[in-house]
Amino acid sequence: MQTFLDLDSSNKEIIYSLENDEVIQSLERRIKYLIIYGSNKSGKTTIARKFSKNFNIGLINNLPSYLNFHRETYLDLNNLPGKDENLFHFLQHFISNNIPLTIFTSENSIDYLNNDFYLPDVSSRLKQFNLCNIQNPSKDLLFRLINKYLSLKSISVSEQIVIEVMNHIERTYLSAFEAAQTINYLLYENNHNINLSLIRKHYEQI
Repeated sequence: MQTFLDLDSSNKEIIYSLENDEVIQSLERRIKYLIIYGSNKSGKTTIARKFSKNFNIGLINNLPSYLNFHRETYLDLNNLPGKDENLFHFLQHFISNNIPLTIFTSENSIDYLNNDFYLPDVSSRLKQFNLCNIQNPSKDLLFRLINKYLSLKSISVSEQIVIEVMNHIERTYLSAFEAAQTINYLLYENNHNINLSLIRKHYEQI
């Protein structure tokens, strides 16, 4: 099962679902060279924090100026600097010393892998990594995510309200986050009264 992670709260609970099952299994198997990628708000950072803590793995979120790494490491970097020679030296250090490395990054970083966004040497090193994608949420997961974000704001609304909002948004992690913000805004603007017609009117005006 794949997971969604709460990125905007101290609550690090992961919602497991089919969307990220491969990611979780790959981390549990400790694949030596792994790239985990996904869209905005898909939970990459929370997954990195969770598993780095579980396995006592070093977690960094930038490319260091020194290469004093001797054990398995996680790099959480949303956009890989494809033209930066420091990235090549960083990757080469792990590969040449046979040290496990897992990279958490954006879909864009992987989309660019086959064009001139990357230095050839960087691209060739990255292609030695196994790729693992956090899939976009299903309808069921989208519903759960919206409710999760609402619960973080101590908001409770009917199932029909959430379903109506889902009829007007894309099936992405970012959309789930924004949907909860929209519900919160409509509640605030309408004295905590919200109904289906109000939601429809809001999205028709967008």
